[in-house]
Formats: sequence, C-alpha cells, structure tokens
Amino acid sequence: MLAEWSGRAYTQGMTPRAEHVISVLVADDDQDQRLLVEAILRETEAQRHSVTLAADGIEALRALREQVFDVAILDLAMPALDGLEVFEAVGGDPHRPQVIFLSGQGTVATATRAMKMGAYDFLEKPVDADRLVTLVWKAAQAREVIARSERLGAAARREASEVSIITEDPGMRESLRLLARVADSGVSVLVRGESGTGKELIARELHRLSGRANEPLVALNCAAVSEALAESELFGHEKGAFTGAATKKVGLVELADGGTLFLDEIGDLAKTLQAKFLRVLESKRFRRVGGLKEFPTNFRLVSATNQPLKELVAEDAFREDLLYRINAIEIELPPLRDRKGDIPILVSHFVKEFRPTEADLWHVEPSAMEQLVNYPWPGNVRELRNVIERVALLARDQTVRAVDLGASLGTSGVAATVSDTVGTDGAPGTPGLPSLNLDDLERQAIEQALQQTGWHQGRAAELLGISPRTLHRKIRAYDLERPRD
Repeated sequence: MLAEWSGRAYTQGMTPRAEHVISVLVADDDQDQRLLVEAILRETEAQRHSVTLAADGIEALRALREQVFDVAILDLAMPALDGLEVFEAVGGDPHRPQVIFLSGQGTVATATRAMKMGAYDFLEKPVDADRLVTLVWKAAQAREVIARSERLGAAARREASEVSIITEDPGMRESLRLLARVADSGVSVLVRGESGTGKELIARELHRLSGRANEPLVALNCAAVSEALAESELFGHEKGAFTGAATKKVGLVELADGGTLFLDEIGDLAKTLQAKFLRVLESKRFRRVGGLKEFPTNFRLVSATNQPLKELVAEDAFREDLLYRINAIEIELPPLRDRKGDIPILVSHFVKEFRPTEADLWHVEPSAMEQLVNYPWPGNVRELRNVIERVALLARDQTVRAVDLGASLGTSGVAATVSDTVGTDGAPGTPGLPSLNLDDLERQAIEQALQQTGWHQGRAAELLGISPRTLHRKIRAYDLERPRD
C-alpha cells in the first residue's frame, strides 16, 4: 500500500503557510494505513505537518490529553476505544482538535452520525491523498477560526470599555509618543505610575495600536486576588484540581493567546507565582492547575506597578530575572498633581461622560475650578472622575459651585481624614482641601483603616484597596506599631 503513494504535492485550494506547522494525530490500528497517512502529510510541499501516530484508541486518548493537536485523524474501528469514543472523551476540551474520521466499508453511516456531533469530516478507505491533504488544511483553518472566536468572545465579556487618554501635559504627551513608537513591536512594556494615573488605559492603547488589536486583551490586578486565586486566574485549572473546582476553568494566559495580557500591580504577584510566570514567558507554554498537558500560548505582556520594583528586588520580594523580562520598555505616567493643566479638560470630559445630553449647559464656577486645580489628588485621575460623578449628580441647576465641590473633596479618598479648615502651619486653609503632603495623607489613611479594623491587616487592606503584602510593607515603611491594650 505504501508503494502506491508517490509523494506528489497536493495544493488545490490551499495557500502555502510555510511558517505554520499543522500538528496532526493519526490513530489507526492498521499499521500500513497509519504509515500511508503519515507519508502523505509529511511529503506534501504545500504545507508542513508534524505527525504523531497512535496504534489504538487508548494511545490516541493519552496523546490528546498530553499534547495539543490542530487535527486528529481517527479510525472509527479500533480496539479498546473506537474513534467515536475517543472523540466523545475530548469533546469538552477547549483545545480539542478538529476531528476527521477514517471509515471503512460499513462505517460510513457511523461517520455521518459523528459529523452531526461535531466532527469536521470523514474519509473513506482507501484514502485519497489529494482529499486528505486538503481536508487536513481546511480543518486546521477551521480550528484556528473557532479558537480565535472563542477567545474574543471571552475577552469581550471581561473587557468592554474603550480607550480614552486625554492630556495636554508635555510629560504625558512624551509618554504617549513613546507608546506609539513601541506599540507594534511586541516587546514587553512596564508602565509605572501612582494608582489612578491611567496605567490600564495605556495598556489598552498599546493593544489598540499593535498588530494584535483584533485579538483579546485580558487583565488581572495582582493586588486584588490571593496567591491561590491568582494562579487559577492566570493559568486556569482542571476539574477537581482543588476543593471547589467543580468545572474546568480557562485562565487568562490561555485567553490572551494571540493578544495582550495586562498584569496590573505586578509587584504584588506572589514569589512562587513569579517563578511560574517567568517560565511561561521563556517557554511560551503553560499548564493548568492540576493538569499535566502543556498548552502553547503567544501573548504580548504589558505590566504595571506603583511600586519601586528595583527596591523590591533588593528586598528579595521580586525576582530580578522576571524584572528584566517585563521591562524591555518603561513608560512613566506623571501624577495628576504634576499635570494641573489637564484638570480643566478632564473635568469637561467627565461632565460629558456623566451628563452626555446636557454637558454643554454645565458651568464650573472659577472658585470651584481653582479648588480642583489646587487639590493634591492623591487618587489621581480616578479620584477626579469620582468627584465629578458625585458633583454631576448633586449640583444644583447645572452649576458646579465651590460649596458643592468642597463637600465632595472632603469625602473623597484619604481627604476625609484631614481637617477641612486648618493647614499644617495652623493657618486657615481652603474649605475641603487638606494641606498635608501625600506621604502624610497615606500614613493617616493607613492608621485610620487599622484603627477601624482593630489592626486586622486583611480587612484594613481591603478598606484601602491594596493587597495585604503592600499594606504590611507600608506599615514597616512608616514604622507604625500596633497600640498595646
């Protein structure tokens, strides 16, 4: 039978893709048939194939659980497990291959039923080489389209907001020019800046301007999840991997394949996870929690932090080799207090966001705008957005007055912990505006959160919107001590 194959190249209807190798599993208990299919696929010039052979259904199922294939060619009649049973066993795997059945005489009806269950197609024996090569190529294309559609759908459910970066500040504009230069390069980017400065917006803009714009953008805030949950979020898990894992979960590394993965507050990623994530960056392969199979992945990494990562490296809290991998390019975002000229245009933008039908009728009194410009904004643009949202809801007759704004600033973020009327030197201050510097404001917020929770650091961290590890580090930095009973 092998002598009947001449090694001709079959190209009808195919576009050569020499850069991509189609991985194929061939399962048939007939050795001659296996070798014939392998020879046809390996010797065609139109497309490169990587072929794995299995002598029965059990070997085929083991291979499917250990590797990722684009296409599986399964004989319907095999000992132990037939092709249909193998097909059903992998039916729930999101990385399942497209399946083409080989059917001998008398099994065509069974093959037809299998196609109704989701198989791609079937081939009758003896195999026609031209049809085999064409079917494998088309099945691989179909798998690629389906996988991409599933990733985009999952990403769209997670991320639905649009990119919006508004600035006239020279420093911010320089950061955006750097962003534009590196967006399409694919290198890892580290975005540094205080909380609320717009690091996620930068990640979205990098994605939008890259060649991956039509692929998913997925994000994880490393400071907002525990170590155990972060591992499952990143890599996914298999059913039964741990207590409560009732179903299989697809992780963000898997969802980001072909697109962009954004890790916010990467400095809070646990040390054990840093090592695992570094391996993924180096090998471009990962395993789900509780799984043995390695999956390929190809994403562009954008990280963000408000912490000095080099200091964390010196404290042995962050891996130096991981830092080198994530900061091929650094983009620095200035805090809002250093770009006061942006405050009026940001106010106008947020009014339009919260009052879109009547934004042109709104007016900000000069005294109110002066308060906004002079306020230190410890929460940066995020805090400004929250203040304008409250003002747009509560202000009278479409006018923002100083009294309305003062009340809003007095209850926003850490400003609520500071006197509304007295500055640090004892002199009267602007109502609603604290005069303390940013470090003092942060220290007061931490002390107040610890007092409110009886020094329960977990609950205090939740109140402050930071991770327990970050809170513990700041307690040491400010030399805070728990009061004795």
